[in-house]
Amino acid sequence: MKNFRKLFTGFLCLSFGSLVLVSCIKSTPVALQGVADVIIQDMKTDAGIKYGIVIYASANYDIASAKVTAPGTPGKIYELTASSNKMQFVYTPKASDYTTDMPVKGDYTIEIVTAAGEKLTGKDIVGDEKLTPIVIKTATMASQSLKTTWDKVTGANGYVVKLYSANKADLIYSSNYLAADAVDFQFSSSSSGWAYGVSPVVNTNYVLELVGVKVETGVTVDQANNLQFITADSKTIKWE
Repeated sequence: MKNFRKLFTGFLCLSFGSLVLVSCIKSTPVALQGVADVIIQDMKTDAGIKYGIVIYASANYDIASAKVTAPGTPGKIYELTASSNKMQFVYTPKASDYTTDMPVKGDYTIEIVTAAGEKLTGKDIVGDEKLTPIVIKTATMASQSLKTTWDKVTGANGYVVKLYSANKADLIYSSNYLAADAVDFQFSSSSSGWAYGVSPVVNTNYVLELVGVKVETGVTVDQANNLQFITADSKTIKWE
C-alpha cells in the first residue's frame, strides 16, 4: 500500500492512513487504492479541554467526494473537503464542533468516490484513549534558530514540531516524527523540513505548533499512519 501523505504535511505533514480502503470496481488498469484515518484532537478553551474529530482521506486517483459516518443510529456524517491536492480530502473541525465529551467510539465508516465514479469503502476503529494536553514550555530564538522544549506527555508515542504563517493559513515547516522520550527540538533556517521554496524572514511573526500523538491501541507497525489522538499547543514567535 502506497501512502499518499507524508508525516505532518497538509494537516501535519502526517502520513495518516490507518485504514486500507477496498475498491468496489476491480477493472482499473492501475489498482485503485486509498488510505484514511479518523483521529480525535483536543482544544484548550476557557471552559476547559474540548475534543473534536479530524479526518484525512487519500487515493491514487482524483477524489470527487469523501464522507465518514460515525457509529450510532443515526450516525453523524462528516463531509470531507478537498485540499490543494485533488487526491486528498480532509475534515477539520471548527471551534463550535468541539465538545467537552469525547467523540463516540466504535467503527467509523469511510466512503470515497473518485472523479471517475469509482467507490472506496472501509472502516476505522476509534477508541476512547486520550492524552493530557501538551504544553510548550519554552520557545527561544537565537541566530535564526528556534529551540522548543516541553514536558513528556504520558502515553504519547511521539511528537511533531511545526511552523505556520502568522495567520496559520500556510504550513511552512515540519519536523520529522520525534521519539516518545523527546523533550526538546531545535531547527534553523538551514534545516531540512521547510516547504519547497520557503525560508523564514527575520522580524516576521510565525505560529509555532507542538503536537503530541497517541497511536491506536495494539498497533506496532506503521504507527504514524494509525493515530488515535493528537494534542497540540501553539505560540506566536518572531523569527530573529
